[in-house]
Order: sequence, then structure tokens, then C-alpha cells
Amino acid sequence: MTILASSMAVRGAPRDLKGTGMPENRGMKLRSLSIRNFRGIRVCDWHTTADLLALVGPGDSTKTTLLDALGAVLSPTYTLRFTDADFFSGNTDLPIVITAAVADLPDFLVQENQFGKEQSGIHADGRLEHDPIPGTDPCLLIRLTVDRDLEPVWEVIRPGGDETRTISGNQRQRLGFFRIDDQADMHLRWTRTSALSGLTEHRQGAAVILDAHRQARKAVFDSQPGALTAAARLAQASAREVGSAPFTKLQPGLEPSSASSAHALMLHDGSIPLTQFGLGTRRLTSFGIQSASVAGGSIIAIDEVEHGLEPHRLAHLLHMLRQKAEATSVQVLFTTHSAMAVESLKASDLAVVRSVNGLTTVIPVPDELETAQGVFRSAPSALLARKVVVGEGATEVGLLRGLFRQWDANRIEQGQASSVSLGLAVVDGRGGNDAPDRACLFANLGYASFVLMDNDDDKVEPNVSAAQAAGVTIAQWQAGRALEDELAHGLDAAGLREMVDSAAELMSEEAVCSAVAAKLSVRKLEGTDPAEWAAFSGKPLDEVRNAIGLAAKGKKNPWFKTVDGGEILAVLVVNHWASIKDGSLGATFERVFRFVYTEVNDAETEQSFDD
Repeated sequence: MTILASSMAVRGAPRDLKGTGMPENRGMKLRSLSIRNFRGIRVCDWHTTADLLALVGPGDSTKTTLLDALGAVLSPTYTLRFTDADFFSGNTDLPIVITAAVADLPDFLVQENQFGKEQSGIHADGRLEHDPIPGTDPCLLIRLTVDRDLEPVWEVIRPGGDETRTISGNQRQRLGFFRIDDQADMHLRWTRTSALSGLTEHRQGAAVILDAHRQARKAVFDSQPGALTAAARLAQASAREVGSAPFTKLQPGLEPSSASSAHALMLHDGSIPLTQFGLGTRRLTSFGIQSASVAGGSIIAIDEVEHGLEPHRLAHLLHMLRQKAEATSVQVLFTTHSAMAVESLKASDLAVVRSVNGLTTVIPVPDELETAQGVFRSAPSALLARKVVVGEGATEVGLLRGLFRQWDANRIEQGQASSVSLGLAVVDGRGGNDAPDRACLFANLGYASFVLMDNDDDKVEPNVSAAQAAGVTIAQWQAGRALEDELAHGLDAAGLREMVDSAAELMSEEAVCSAVAAKLSVRKLEGTDPAEWAAFSGKPLDEVRNAIGLAAKGKKNPWFKTVDGGEILAVLVVNHWASIKDGSLGATFERVFRFVYTEVNDAETEQSFDD
């Protein structure tokens, strides 16, 4: 669908009501949006009470389509153009139906001779009533229907009834929908549909251009004879020779038709046109102009609010939008793929958009989630992902990142999707108690969630059970073991020696030997070969392995309790995969692999990462 400037830009906004005798908007608010068979959305039922809301989620989750649908149903023009491609799956047998519930209506629209008798009621949870009964807010239900004939029809409807009434473009204009578009440069000019023209008295831009053009034409005509005049005289003489018209006097001049449009009139900073400035400056200036063109309250929609903006400018814009939503009668709805934007917002300002087989859901982050703010600010990119893997702590995060890096490289060589292209985010769980809770938070918002965590603390079992009940996939080591224990017991002799050598490089050989000796209750150990330690101490090798695990995870001087340490362990796992793949250690890593790389393709689902 090509939505014209009237809905995608600013033309439909109530730009200049003060001189018309009509009341300004009081602050219309979108309360619900129902969509059927529009583009990538087969079904969507979304309700909101937010004054400011950021729609987040992975790419291609129909976030922009939601704003386009809203722009279409509230468009003040009848000239929207639709094509077969605007129907879900291109199926024109099922009509496009978009219904918006708009509350806090302006007085003009609720008069009896307008739509005062057609108001419905809406509950806080989005349920609709035929009439605005106690406990509901009055609202209008505006429905846009497009059948296979591609002709749009706008009506006001009521739930539970068959009565409908046409709503005109002028009446829809009073609803105050206002789309901040990406055509920044257009709004820096006095064009017919630009916001800048909306801030100017009727045809003033064209009048300025016409006067300037007339003066310029006169200046050219009055200029001193020169090369241009000589060329014109030569042209006149040549034309006479070939029998052309008997011109009186050919001379250079400006084309009159170029004075018929104000398109050439644009904003300048001094003598520098604003179109010469950077994208961020142009977009913010354009936003300011478009925003200023709105009188009273509006529903403002912005797609990819961060586009073209540096972090500090984005933070300032979000702050300004919040102030606008809180201090004035404005509702702001926007999409974002920016981790910076997520960090700058409150958890309650966010709603996660998901799309599965044409079903689009919009899940707001509940206000009661006390931990949500900290989680999202510490891992904002996770809200923009499709899948979330939570590592218990820094070691697990480093281990997972290192493994994904290696697995991705192998898959790319084979022409297969990487974890990045599949929309994966790795999140630090910040400890055994919090890790399953964080994964549960993401699962409750519709994200496929996985936790890799230790299994040496019974106190976390209630948290683990709650996460599993929420649909989180839990991967733990064998009972009583942490990651370091599992590696110490699962690696072959060469791998165990490499693990000790790596620890010695991170710390020192003396520190490693001293820590293991203390766990074995022997006075001293030398070197970095566990087999020699067993022989020297007279302890069984299994006991030495146990001591290495205990020393590696020790509270005082742990060996690998950093992200970098975890990445070293990932290299260790890859180097010695052949020796661990058939044990419990390998089985756990296979679970991680399958969770991350399982896609719709069944062939990939059956792969393991050593294929």
C-alpha cells in the first residue's frame, strides 16, 4: 500500500484550528487496535492505556505494520491506495479490517449532530461495551474495511450491534493522528503537503516565490549586455535566416513556470540551506516543525525513533517526548531497534511485539515487575532479540559467547544461519538465584528463553521450578557440580592439563599449585600436570580432578570467574570436543546448540555442532 503524505506525514493533523472557530483537540488517545489480514498481520488485538509506549522486539515482527495500520484507519483522506500485496499472504478473498478505539474525544466529535450517539465504552483491559456504561471510558470505534475491489470504507461502529455510520475525512482529521515520517527534507521546504506549509498562512510560500521570481526575471532582463545577450542576438539572426518567427528582441530570461511552486523555498541557517546539514540535524529539525504544526492533543506515531541520531540526541529526544506525553494532551507511540532507547526508558514504557504465523501480539511489560528495569537496562539488546540465553554469571557468558563465535564460523562456512542472524542475545544472569528469574521474565514476555547454570546449590530449586513452569529451558550440570567441576571431570588428560595451564597463565603456576594442594591436603605441588600431581601426592586421579574443580571455583581466588575466563574455557571445549561429546558435558552443550540453532528448517533441527 502506498499511504500518501496525508496519513504518513502531517497533512492529516489538525494544524491550524485556532482561526477556524472549531475547538482544538483535548488529547485523543488510542485505546485499542484490531487488525485482520493486513500485510504481515493475519490477526492482532492490541489495547493500551499508555501515554508513551515504545514497541520493541526482533526485526520483521510487524512493529512498523502496526503504525501503518493505525495511520490507515485514522487517515483523513479518501485517496489511500491499496494493492493485492497489502492483504495477508496476498489473499484478497479475506478483507482487510482495521478497527481503532479512540478515547478522550474532542467536543466537536461528541456533539449529537456528530457522533455523540455513536459512542461505545472501553474498559481498562480493552473490553468493549455497546454503550459507555459506568466503569468504562467513552470512545469511538472507527473501522476501515478494504475488499478485493481495493476501495477503502471508513465507518463508526459499535460492538454487539449492526449499526454503522460513515465518518468523513474531515471528521477523522479531528482525531489528531500525526505520523512523524522519514521524509525529513520535505518538511524543511514550503511544499503543498509539508508541515512547514501548515505553519504558514495560506499560499504565503508560493507568494514569496512568485515575488522573488518576478524580481529575478526583471534583474536578468535589466542586466548589462554580455555573453548571454550576444548568444541571444546570434540565435535571433540565425532564426531569421531559416524563416522562423520575426522576433522583436531575443534576450536571456528566467522561465516563468518555475514560479508556480513553493518547492524551491526552503529553510536556511544564514545563507546555508538546511538540506546541507547532517541527517540527525535535519531529522530533529523536521520533527520539531511537524510537532509544532499540531494544535492541541494528538496521537503521535514515530517509526524507528533512533534513525540518524547520535546517542545523546536520541536520549534528549526521548526525554522531550516523555515530557510532551506527561505535560500535554499527547500520546506518543514509537518503534525502536536501539539498545540505547531501551536503556533510557522505564520498563513500563515498553511493549514487546511478536509475530508467529501471522498472529501479532503486543505484550506490555507489567508495572509490578520490580526487577524488569534493572534487567532491561543491563541487557537492552535482549528485548530486540528472538531468543535469549541466560548464563548464570560472567564465566558462563564468556563461555557461551566463545562457543557461539566458533559455531557461527563453522555454520557460515557451510552456508547456514548464524546465531546473530537467528536473533540470539546472551544475558548475564548475575548469579544462581537471579539467572532463572531473569530468564522467566523474558519468557513471560514471549521470548524463547534458556538458562545455563550450575547445579551445586539446592536453594535455587524454587527459582528453577518457577522458570521451568514459565517455559524456560534449563540446562544444569550433574548434581552437586558447577561448570568448573564438570570440566575437571569431563575432559581427557590432555584437556585437563590445558585447563590447568590456562589457569596458570591467568594467575601463576604457584597460585594454581597452592590452591590444588590445599584441596588435596598436601603440603606442596609442582608443575601443571595433574597426572604428576596424582603420582606425587599418592591420591587417585579422580580425587585430583575433584580438587582441581574445587580450586577453580574457589571463592577467594577463582580461576575463570570473568567473561575473558569463560572465553578461554570455550576454546578448551572446542579443542577437546572429541573427548567430551559423548558424556554429560557434551550432552549439555548439545542442548545449548539445538536451542540456539533450531529453526523452521527440519534438516537444521537435526544437526549437532560437530557435524
